[in-house]
Amino acid sequence: MKFTAEKEVINNALNVVSKAAAVRGIQPVLSNVLMESLENNEIKLCATDLDISVEMNIKAEISEIGGITLPAKKLTEIISKLPDEKVDFKLDKESNIVEIKCGRSKFDIKGISASEFPPVEYPESDDFVEFEIEPFLKAIKQTLFAAATYDMNNVLSGIFCKIEDNTLEMAALDGNRLARVKEDIENKDKKSFSVIIPSRTLKEFVSIVTGVEDEKVSITVKNGQILFKLSDRFMASRLIEGQYPNYEQLIPTTNDKRAKIEKGKFLSSLDRVATMVNERTNIVKLSFNNDNLQITADTPDLGDSCDEIPVEYAGENMDIAFNYRYIQDFLKVMEVDNILVEMDGSLSGVLYKSENEKDAVCLIMPVQLT
Repeated sequence: MKFTAEKEVINNALNVVSKAAAVRGIQPVLSNVLMESLENNEIKLCATDLDISVEMNIKAEISEIGGITLPAKKLTEIISKLPDEKVDFKLDKESNIVEIKCGRSKFDIKGISASEFPPVEYPESDDFVEFEIEPFLKAIKQTLFAAATYDMNNVLSGIFCKIEDNTLEMAALDGNRLARVKEDIENKDKKSFSVIIPSRTLKEFVSIVTGVEDEKVSITVKNGQILFKLSDRFMASRLIEGQYPNYEQLIPTTNDKRAKIEKGKFLSSLDRVATMVNERTNIVKLSFNNDNLQITADTPDLGDSCDEIPVEYAGENMDIAFNYRYIQDFLKVMEVDNILVEMDGSLSGVLYKSENEKDAVCLIMPVQLT
């Protein structure tokens, strides 16, 4: 294997692909990036930890066909520090050592044979659903924060994703909160699926598509896997098996006490008051009273805090307590001016939603005031 590539091109590709490499794999080769030169003046870069696989093709000047796997972390570090010039790669097949030259810099890095790299089996299917990437990224952002983190094999550690007709629906819940989003998409072929995608997969998807020019993404599901395809990169992941809870029945429809709050002021007030929360519970109390919201926190060993902001509220006085981080997480992902808060009682689930996005909601369970 012998090829030359632009430093910026291969550096960007490594930053995308290496995210799938195992940090501490049982097999050393899983910590490596596969590099293969192809006949069409392209280099294929691929990494996998057996749960997630990422592949990307880049243009290069190829002199010899071949392949090798190199340590992902060390290779990425080396390439990132090279000058912005062309980089030459040359493999010694006998020793599995790759010589990397750029300007006056030279490195020899030991690899593992490409034959030891596990074959990445992408699901072959014509049942791709192609739709706009922006609503998908938006839906991920507005649900990911609510997925459970305590058991990565539990269905609650994943994001429920359903495509039906021209609607993309995603949901996440962890037992204390629920986030659900619906987005309109253009699904020309009216293909559909519903799956549970690991939250880590969607985090990595957001990362690998950052900066891409593609306006659409193609997705297919087959044999317990999901494949995301863009023009120059692919990502495959296992899916979580199991029955996702019927979250729709958890969303209240009769909460009749409603407040309208300016998001920026709400976030700032929470941030100020939270300096005095009990770090074990993170509890703040919200008191609604005649177009006024008072937010308080109390830690017996340290003291207390109080802040007030104007709101639109005309219902009966209401005191209700929450883990403030749950509210904060939702507010941070909503790109809106105002938030609507719909309540029933001090121990009933409270709906937080966008003023102008009725299908983006977050249900947060309160805690009992003592």
